[in-house]
Amino acid sequence: MAGATSGKLNEERLSLRKKYNLIMTISKRFINGRKANLSVVEANWKKGLRPPYPIVFLMLFLGFALESMGQFQSKSSDINYIEPNVDTGTSMATVAEDVPLAFTDQVFPLDDNGNLSAPNDLKVQVTQVMNNLERALQAADTDLSKLLRLNVYLQKEEHSKPVREFIKELLPEGAFPAITLIVANQAREQVLVSMDGIAVAPITSVTSRGVNLPFSKGLYEKTNRAAVAVLPAGRKVFIAGQAEPGKDLLEASDKTMQNLFATLAYLGASASDVVQVKAFINPIEDAAAVKEVIAAFFRGQQVPPIVMVEWLVEENKAEIELVASAPEHYNDKEAVSYYAPPWMIQATTYSRIVDIKAGGLLFTSGLYATEGKDEEEKTRNLFETLSRILEKAGSSYDHLVKASYYPSHEKGREGLMKVRTVFYNPERPPVASLIRIQGTGREGIYLNMDMVAVVPD
Repeated sequence: MAGATSGKLNEERLSLRKKYNLIMTISKRFINGRKANLSVVEANWKKGLRPPYPIVFLMLFLGFALESMGQFQSKSSDINYIEPNVDTGTSMATVAEDVPLAFTDQVFPLDDNGNLSAPNDLKVQVTQVMNNLERALQAADTDLSKLLRLNVYLQKEEHSKPVREFIKELLPEGAFPAITLIVANQAREQVLVSMDGIAVAPITSVTSRGVNLPFSKGLYEKTNRAAVAVLPAGRKVFIAGQAEPGKDLLEASDKTMQNLFATLAYLGASASDVVQVKAFINPIEDAAAVKEVIAAFFRGQQVPPIVMVEWLVEENKAEIELVASAPEHYNDKEAVSYYAPPWMIQATTYSRIVDIKAGGLLFTSGLYATEGKDEEEKTRNLFETLSRILEKAGSSYDHLVKASYYPSHEKGREGLMKVRTVFYNPERPPVASLIRIQGTGREGIYLNMDMVAVVPD
């Protein structure tokens, strides 16, 4: 009994310490901006001394005040968290200024020798993935504390809740990244989870154009593909998912890449400017072969990060999207432009290209269509949530640049089709991919979507 009581007391102390540290994180960002110094308080706390109550009350007040605003700055002034949640360890959205961003490769739970870690142990696999992700980010001189978004691919929907909890435990204190969950078959057998991430990178990581950085020594892949690539500050482009027909998946992938590279050339960019390729394919078992097709377009150069996601459509289909740097156009007047190459039609619900010349970027977590009497009302409420996030960040629907829609049922897709035209500016719709998946990470919820938006200067 005494041991149980002691354990409970330790848990309560740990919980109190975590809450105190969170308040310290929030308050230090606020107070340090006014040249205050809390080092004495921190030192006393570490010695087990009780901090002065007036300062504690001040920190509590500041913490609650900032929390009521639904956002606060991270330990790094590079990231602004929108509606951070202490219970989940995530934010509704994250915002970074126009700084270099590190895009990772798809990271699997493989050890240094390329062997799968614990085929049936979810926690071990999540831990291995997060360790590998950290090492990939370190190649770009950044780390998990600078994560803006984490995309998590699950083999089973019932793993959603425990994976969220494991990730929360493994993230550095004070980090609240946006997270999107996708349930889909993995490209490797017995893999329960894989991830890719986007993080703030130091300005020293790049000079002027996109630079792909290699796997750090000891990572499990011995290929010519980068573990991480850095998108420099300045002009950047999001190219919507393209899907060209072919007699089989490899031919479809090849034709799609040809069209994407023609789009790059139209923008004045090239293979060396690509920072990430994301391919939605069916069947996912052919992922390795599709990666070879994609790699061939880089003609012996280092291949940027590639992410492969199962797309539940008829077989032999591939939709592929790109993120790239692009040369500066000093006569551009608009911070963001929406258009299509001359050989493609521009739709009113999505753009072929979004061209960003100025401003920071906002990344939302996966947003769910949950509340409402039917799918249309649920999706409308989802977009109202997006409206709130954009307003808090100082952005708007006129500055959406990338949409990823993940319906797990036709009902989810139908609700999206009815609602998005109400909110979008038909002259400024984001680039988009609409991919049918197995599950959204929440049972009974048929639509999960995430967004990227520009936050104007």
